[in-house]
Parts: sequence; structure tokens; C-alpha cells
Amino acid sequence: MGDLVVAAYDFIEYFYVHSFYPEEYEAPPTHVGVVLSVDSQPHYFGEYIYAILCVDGSTRYFLEEEIVLL
Repeated sequence: MGDLVVAAYDFIEYFYVHSFYPEEYEAPPTHVGVVLSVDSQPHYFGEYIYAILCVDGSTRYFLEEEIVLL
């Protein structure tokens, strides 16, 4: 906890739709923040859920595969 991370939601449908229209592709928004807590129970295919306090003051929740340590 307390690690600085960058995170982006993994929108499978987002990338699927944009694969047909590459000229309209926009990368999903990313969020920079600090890890507040990690859920101790694995959810969603064994992934842990991380609570991230983002620099905009919002707390968002990401799966382990959606975050990168800075």
C-alpha cells in the first residue's frame, strides 16, 4: 500500500469496437494515484481488487492487471 501507480480500466468491448474503426481509436483514460488498500479475497478470475486514490481526489477500483507500478 502507498505505491504510486497508473491505472486504466480494461474495456474489452471498447477495444473490440475500435478494432473495426481504427481511425476513430482513442486510448482509454488513465488514472494516476496511490494504492489505498487491496481486497484480501480474490475476485473475478482470481484477481485482487485495488482501491486507488487518484490525483483528482476520487477513489477508483481496479483489478491487478489494470495497474502498473511507477
